[in-house]
Amino acid sequence: MDDTASRRIIAACADIARELEQRRERLHAEISNHPPAAARDANFNRLLEEDAEVSAELGRFTALREEYPQAVTLRTFVQNSRSLDAETRQRLLAALRDVNS
Repeated sequence: MDDTASRRIIAACADIARELEQRRERLHAEISNHPPAAARDANFNRLLEEDAEVSAELGRFTALREEYPQAVTLRTFVQNSRSLDAETRQRLLAALRDVNS
């Protein structure tokens, strides 16, 4: 892999991690703003489930990143992510589109 491709993969990894971390932070803020009685609320429970999913996905991505992923691996991760919105997914895939491997 050439140096340019390597830099693009590193940049893409940073972007993916940042997006997942920002999503988790938004969920944590939303959860912390719920009143205590909301613990049995369906919306609150949905937020907790989303938070757990994003945290698990961030963990999987961290493990993937430690293995020095190839562009194809990152593309697959982004395409299958349930924590990234469509716009973010498209932006990340476009950044990876021209990276070989």
